Amino acid sequence: MTTPAPEKTPRRRRPRRRPDAGPRPRLRLGLLGWAVSWLLPTAIMGAVLLSLTLVPGLDADGYLAPLIPLVGGAAVVVGIPGTLLVGWFYRHHLNPVIHVLGYVLVGLLHGPVVLLAGPQGLVPMLIPIVGFPAGILLGAGRWIAQPLARVEDPTAEVDAEGGGEAHAETDAETTARGDADVRTDG
Repeated sequence: MTTPAPEKTPRRRRPRRRPDAGPRPRLRLGLLGWAVSWLLPTAIMGAVLLSLTLVPGLDADGYLAPLIPLVGGAAVVVGIPGTLLVGWFYRHHLNPVIHVLGYVLVGLLHGPVVLLAGPQGLVPMLIPIVGFPAGILLGAGRWIAQPLARVEDPTAEVDAEGGGEAHAETDAETTARGDADVRTDG
């Protein structure tokens, strides 16, 4: 007796990739918006550390004073490239919460920079004292800068150049800008 040949079952196919529908809308944060979202929280963090070093008895062992240049260095080395990369990576995501969470993550990365001061004493325990407030402040700074962000829709520019009728903004665009009403161009 012979063994029957196995039946070939239809293979699972991946769905075909749709052709690119064209350029997607982008969320852009100008220079002023970026300065508000990065420089303002960094200045607040430095001011808080400076005020804590001025409190008598709080900095008796001298652990807070060296943190001021470290936080400044972290803001430059980690903060500037990190916030710019978050803006670039999520430029097609119109939801502002994604951008805020990215800024919070960049702020949390300020904490490990404290290890540059050396692992002796209380310095490693200060990582969350630097990272968590920096994350919260950078996230809050990005949220405050949200009205300065704008949505660029390349399809609207093409419609306007072609003489066609301009279309209304989508709900996601108006939510990203913080507007409550939907406006039309024209």
